[in-house]
Amino acid sequence: MLMNRDNSLLLVIDVQERLAPAMDSPREVITGCAHLVGVAKRLNVPFIITEQYPKGLGSTMIDVRQEAGENISYFPKLSFSCAREETIMDEIRKSGRRQIILAGIETHICVTQTAIDLKEAGYEVFVVSDACSSRSPTQNILALQRMIRNGVDIVTSEMVIFEWLEKAGTEEFKEISKKYVV
Repeated sequence: MLMNRDNSLLLVIDVQERLAPAMDSPREVITGCAHLVGVAKRLNVPFIITEQYPKGLGSTMIDVRQEAGENISYFPKLSFSCAREETIMDEIRKSGRRQIILAGIETHICVTQTAIDLKEAGYEVFVVSDACSSRSPTQNILALQRMIRNGVDIVTSEMVIFEWLEKAGTEEFKEISKKYVV
């Protein structure tokens, strides 16, 4: 199935100041998450940004915060799975969206647990591989393989962006491809 912007919700998980720099390829993940938030905002796709224990791990990285804008709520959490936090699940349910696009860190912990829980709850789940990471490449690869085995689709940022856009030649396409597509 393709991702559809009218049925999608973007969930950016724990891309935080004291956590992100420790990841394998941190710049790729931070940029990927920021671009996805920017495109979601431009296309009116709802998004949620979570922070694992923000008191200890800091705020969301500035790149992502800048794309999100000023009037956004960040969802603090202690559970590794976002699906086990009632405030986050309330937001997902209120959106009415059935396709959940996941990006963030760490792939083998919070992203995997969230993806599998959401899949089991009946959502279509897509994990953006170039906007996710773990501290070690091995952890990341094994997590992606595990999610595939559990029926989660693994995609790239460009797959998300172009499936949301659907066609070339529009003003949206021109603006987004110029600003967000590498």
